[in-house]
Amino acid sequence: MYAVLALLAFAHPLVPARWALARRYLVTILSGCGFLFSAYLTGLEGRVIHAWCAWCVVSALAVTVIFALSVWEAARPGSEPEPVEALAQVRTHFAVCLAALIVGIPAFYFLSHHGEPPSSVQPPSEAVIRERLIRPDSHVSGNPRAPVTIVEFGDFQCPACGREQEVIRKIRQKYGDQICWVFRQFPIPSLHEFAEAAAVASECAADQGKFWEAVDKLYDNQTDLSNGALRRYAAELGLDTERFNQCLNSGATLARVRRDLDDAHALGVRGTPTFFVNQQATGRPPTVEEFAQLIEQALGSQRTVMTQAQSPKETPADKPNTSASHSSASSGGSIEAKPLLPGVGGAGIFAQAGSPGCSEDELKQQQPTLIRTPEAQRLFAASPKALFVDVRGAKDFASGRIPGAINIPLDQIEQRWNSLPKDRTIVLYEDGRPGATGLDVCADSRAAGRALLAHEFSPDRVKVDEDGLINWERAGLPVER
Repeated sequence: MYAVLALLAFAHPLVPARWALARRYLVTILSGCGFLFSAYLTGLEGRVIHAWCAWCVVSALAVTVIFALSVWEAARPGSEPEPVEALAQVRTHFAVCLAALIVGIPAFYFLSHHGEPPSSVQPPSEAVIRERLIRPDSHVSGNPRAPVTIVEFGDFQCPACGREQEVIRKIRQKYGDQICWVFRQFPIPSLHEFAEAAAVASECAADQGKFWEAVDKLYDNQTDLSNGALRRYAAELGLDTERFNQCLNSGATLARVRRDLDDAHALGVRGTPTFFVNQQATGRPPTVEEFAQLIEQALGSQRTVMTQAQSPKETPADKPNTSASHSSASSGGSIEAKPLLPGVGGAGIFAQAGSPGCSEDELKQQQPTLIRTPEAQRLFAASPKALFVDVRGAKDFASGRIPGAINIPLDQIEQRWNSLPKDRTIVLYEDGRPGATGLDVCADSRAAGRALLAHEFSPDRVKVDEDGLINWERAGLPVER
């Protein structure tokens, strides 16, 4: 755009008079388009990216000035110059352009190499953590006097949360009374259409003393969290269905869920699942080994604190009974939260480990193209044939797969993306679910697709079969075992 504007500026004194008005209008239209597009990009910087590029801002200001001057020139055209005067203008324009190049090239280099990275989320203050990490009526399981307290922010329709439940069960079984587990609601309706309703349903189950049973039920059936399914699960849990149905429509119950959501935002939570181990966020979902490491660190810190604080005259009878209230907490009731320990050193070291969680930030990234089973079948039969990539774990892949598919689990995609051809259509898939929709950007196959696009794979060649293997098999298509 700038190059064309420069050429039009040179042409001004040289073109015939009958073309002068057209040249002015062309400059106005071109700079006007540049002004509008720069306004759009500046809006993205301020409202979506939340970061500023110095070069982009300078460019936006420059094109704004050019557009304003072009409008003024088009509205008040001057007289056409004489030949001698026109030659002088050409020389002037040449000198200005040369000066612009002399200043602009190093300025461009400097501005494009000296940007500020997007500001990270500010950690919450101690007062915010103390007041909002655990509420007096938060759902607690385990030993409320345990030396380690783990707070989970979860979304019942989030696939990453569902996968993490097996890790959570193993950790809770392994550490028993040594940990206290707290669950807080963090539904993301923009990603999961039934997440908020499921959160409300779990609170309604809590009103009848079966919160933790509802948590297991909802996570085990997160592929179907429709209103009818929620009522069916309530009956299967033995709840008073009439009371449950009234609760589902209660504004107070929804307010409780949204209060958890507000607390999460105040604490800097941006996606699910997010865990706090003694007030310290762990980053991405930890594995069993990583969780165990965090807990052992916390237990070691607590032992050190207690050893330093213990009086020589203190007897075992003076020590608190750490098994108190275990039965009431384990039953799924809500208890008053106890003060948590200081943050554990080293927590958060797993920010790049484990499987990705669900976050609204995923919506802002470039998304792979979604296809359904008929299109996947066409690509399967095409020549050359598309490369099908199964992003499930090795065990699931071995149990059944699309013929000819290769296995690259999501947690390995960053290490193995360069083994995939960029000149061939790639179809990513996982289990899928009945009635799948394009809403769930947290699905493993879509996350893998975003990773490939980030590594400059062509958007035209990266496809995601949102129907998955379930619908492929239901359509009567071949499955290799």
